[in-house]
Amino acid sequence: MNFRGSAGYGLEFTTAGHKNWGKEMQTDVEDGTRYLIDQGVADPNNICIVGASYGGYAAMMAAAKTPELYQCVISFAGVSDVEDLVKLSRFYTSHEMTKKVLGDDYDDLYERSPIYHADKINVPILLIHGDNDKVVQVSQSRDMYRKLSSLDKQVEYVEIDNANHYLSNNQHRLMTFRAIDNFLSKNL
Repeated sequence: MNFRGSAGYGLEFTTAGHKNWGKEMQTDVEDGTRYLIDQGVADPNNICIVGASYGGYAAMMAAAKTPELYQCVISFAGVSDVEDLVKLSRFYTSHEMTKKVLGDDYDDLYERSPIYHADKINVPILLIHGDNDKVVQVSQSRDMYRKLSSLDKQVEYVEIDNANHYLSNNQHRLMTFRAIDNFLSKNL
């Protein structure tokens, strides 16, 4: 899926994603899903949205915004609280870039965060996160798991000891793929 904001299509296409998480970037994902259904490539009753990092965010947001499109959700190292992500970036040299890309209107960031729309998620969701992730803090998945659990949602959480954001270790990749395989076999 090459939603606006993706690299490789020129500066204008990339910057079209600035301050756009959960907005037109999300609509691009939904449009892609509907296109695959319309083309007969995807069975509308058998779709699980899966993503990592921003893709994990988009998968969780899709479950909240367009729950009718998906039968399940898998988020690996996904961002569940965009507001928190921007606030925490102030401790790093990338803070100004983070604000430029994601925004700094905290009311807007709150509205674009899946954790604050967890009550709308009505399909099974699998959260996977490494506890040594330096890109997206593991608290993003831990907090989402707690929120979904408190709402009695169908949620599973797999935390991988010492795994990083990139699954650099083969053992961590295998653990992730096994968790995904088990989840899909139960939910599709």
